[in-house]
Amino acid sequence: MEKLVIEPTDKSPAVILDNASGKIEFEGRSLIEDSEKFFMPIVEWIIEYIDKPADKTEVNFKFEYFNTSCSKWLITITKQLKKLFEKGKDCAINWYYEDEDVLEYGEVIRDLVDIPINTIPVEDDDDDDFEI
Repeated sequence: MEKLVIEPTDKSPAVILDNASGKIEFEGRSLIEDSEKFFMPIVEWIIEYIDKPADKTEVNFKFEYFNTSCSKWLITITKQLKKLFEKGKDCAINWYYEDEDVLEYGEVIRDLVDIPINTIPVEDDDDDDFEI
């Protein structure tokens, strides 16, 4: 299994899926029209990762904004990640937010999928980019 890195664009987030370190990170904006084409390889990577996860998994969602199409895939991704908790694996899911809409959707996912998600406010420092 190889590390998967997707560079960000104006319409898609940066994605880092690193099986060696156990880090799964999403950052930026997601306005993708063909979301299945973008997210399916990510979901497939996560499914494979769950079979042989790192000792500790850290998942960071750092979205500035995402559309409805992306939100459906975030539910799919978190449903897969729930399997780590069901296996008793050490997993932390962090949901960073700058505005209330992003926070609310993180809470919706937490309640819908029934997994622990840490909601973490991000200070607006006049820099539009997060640091991964």
